[in-house]
Amino acid sequence: MLRRAPTTVRNAIHDRRYGAFLGGSVKTRFGHLGAYNASNTAYEDLPPLFAPADVGPGDVLVDVGVGKGRAINWLLERYPANRIVGIELDPEIAERTRARLRRFENVTILTGDAVELLPHDGTVFFLFNPFDESVVRRFAAAFLAEGMHPRRRAIYHNAKHAQVFHDDPRFVVDEIELPSGSFRSMLIRPAG
Repeated sequence: MLRRAPTTVRNAIHDRRYGAFLGGSVKTRFGHLGAYNASNTAYEDLPPLFAPADVGPGDVLVDVGVGKGRAINWLLERYPANRIVGIELDPEIAERTRARLRRFENVTILTGDAVELLPHDGTVFFLFNPFDESVVRRFAAAFLAEGMHPRRRAIYHNAKHAQVFHDDPRFVVDEIELPSGSFRSMLIRPAG
């Protein structure tokens, strides 16, 4: 607990700039649908996670399993002109995140099944281990679907189900090394 205190304080200060402290996890009510608890990425992990994605001004950024929206806070600072979409299964969490970020015209928070709601014009998808392997497999199929943007890539942080992508030759997977060494993470692109 004491070891994490400086990171928690830094995260709390950063969170407050966007309306509320976002620390802690929220236990899912949707485990039967493959959802995991909603939790947050530390701000210090976001720059090295997004660096390999080479985000540009025309990219549409999608937080899959947005939860409370900490990653969106960081994206708004780093890429304030980009369109940003958050997708959250839990309607209560989605509504709180939507209300907190309502002043940002470039942010849209969608409520429902992330796999069904993936925007076809999305180019950078961020996943902080939001769901179980069966849903990761559904995401992988949707990510490869015809009509998706040709320059799409996904950042999979805390990649508990990395084998879904590593074992499939339709994907190119590059490991992302985080200075904190906190979680296994990777950049995923369609092969070819």
